[in-house]
Amino acid sequence: MTSGSKKDRIMNFNILRGIFTVLLTLMTSFQIFAIPPGTAKIFSYPLPSIYKASSFFELQVNGVTIPVVGYNDKYDYAQLSMSKGKAEFTISLKNGDKVSAYNISPKKLSIAGIQTGNTLKFTLHNDEYLIVKINQFRELVIAADGEETDKPSSFGKGIFNISTQPYAAVSSHTELATGAIQKAIDDAAAYKGGKGIVYVPAGVYPVRNLKLKSNMSLYLEGGAVLLFSGEEKDFKISARKASQNRNLTWWIATDSGAHDIKIYGRGTLDGNGKYSTEKNNLGAHILAIMHTEKFELNGPVIRESGAWAIIPTRSKNLVFQNFKLFNRFDMGENDGIDVIESQNVLVKHAIGIALDDPFSTKTWTQNTDLCRNWPGKPMVQDGVRFEDCISWTYCYGYKIGQGVMQDQRNIVFKDCVVYDAAVGIGIHHKWGTAAVRNVLFDGIDIERLSYQNDDHRTWAIFFMQNGDKKGSGPIDNVLVKNVLVRDEGKSPGKIKGVSAAIPVSNLKFKNIVMPGTAGAASTLQQIKMTDTSYTNQIQIKK
Repeated sequence: MTSGSKKDRIMNFNILRGIFTVLLTLMTSFQIFAIPPGTAKIFSYPLPSIYKASSFFELQVNGVTIPVVGYNDKYDYAQLSMSKGKAEFTISLKNGDKVSAYNISPKKLSIAGIQTGNTLKFTLHNDEYLIVKINQFRELVIAADGEETDKPSSFGKGIFNISTQPYAAVSSHTELATGAIQKAIDDAAAYKGGKGIVYVPAGVYPVRNLKLKSNMSLYLEGGAVLLFSGEEKDFKISARKASQNRNLTWWIATDSGAHDIKIYGRGTLDGNGKYSTEKNNLGAHILAIMHTEKFELNGPVIRESGAWAIIPTRSKNLVFQNFKLFNRFDMGENDGIDVIESQNVLVKHAIGIALDDPFSTKTWTQNTDLCRNWPGKPMVQDGVRFEDCISWTYCYGYKIGQGVMQDQRNIVFKDCVVYDAAVGIGIHHKWGTAAVRNVLFDGIDIERLSYQNDDHRTWAIFFMQNGDKKGSGPIDNVLVKNVLVRDEGKSPGKIKGVSAAIPVSNLKFKNIVMPGTAGAASTLQQIKMTDTSYTNQIQIKK
């Protein structure tokens, strides 16, 4: 009698794991009857084996322990899901210190805590993304999502589970799973019974480049991690960032011309950026949505990008929602989502944390190494909406620019929060001669401006810089309204064109409330917009 092949052992293990998962789900379902009416059901996810638990914080929600990831010297984070209902959060300081001061953001939620010894308690009735500061510790970011209503079965018709045959991917921080996952993607795209689903169970799966194809979905189970891994020779070089003297790869990219693709779940796409940039001088765009139609991202954590993390490029009809962008503050040019030359794009209910701009729009040209391989021809940017987002950055909270090499128009930033930044909101027209037109900033809450970006530390900037000495382009028809400025910064706001022929035109402010005031401002001086030149028809109304 033999012990069987390695593949047989893997298959048997995966079958047992599948049975255990089903039993655990049934047990969890029966617990619903023990939950008092009106109480939220809490869903916790395992701490991936490559991450360390926080040495500062412990978190429980309705008595359920939620793993807290110890991330960097600025913040740790925790992720959970909850049904509607009452959820009592308890944060405990591991060193036993007494909670003497705290802040819970977004401030507009007016969440009040109760301090008892080394714990802070507060209650939510809906899922929210929060940033909690206790005493002088680093921040704790809590990403509480709604209950998953579209979680697929882990096995069955149209499900391509990477842990089963013929894929047999093994959870390991060293063994590559690229071939297994790519084959599952190919098979899901070829499935004729509907949209095939690639199912990634909890575990760590190092991968090289992956290519997403039409008519398929990629589901990342809570606790699952796709990990960027390997040296430059292992990846396809897609671009070069001259400012960093570094090659870039499109780590997980769509096939050019692809359509109807979805990535969802509560797992993580980990760009492993600090390791890859410092050890291998290689940066990765985590998600490169290239010349694609009907793409959706819903739910995952996007973590530690070594370049601009998400780049929807020359694509249309895109939705990015309920995602958590957790980048580092000790590595630069790591923007969150940069929407590039695309149309009809919605970015909704997301938190973006990065040294560089978490939420921005850009248009470029083929004449740089960064975008020489972008498919198709340069396109206008039209119809981009950012809604219900939270930004924390050393740069701009929400920004158009720096590149404006094709027109950018009909862009909206709605009901968004700046937790901390150098500049709250802005348009920075530095490269190109195209126009920025029809822009709305509405319902922005600017909590703090702690950082300095060049000579800027202010709540808003709208200016042209003419960086390529070609004359810049107009900024026209911009409405900024319903903005609560809790921190105005240290430098004046800026409104600057480059010449009388190319001014900032038709910029309107309405219902701007500055720190220490009860009502809306009525003059540009009151909103600190005093660094101005080459402007036309600038207005402010209560």
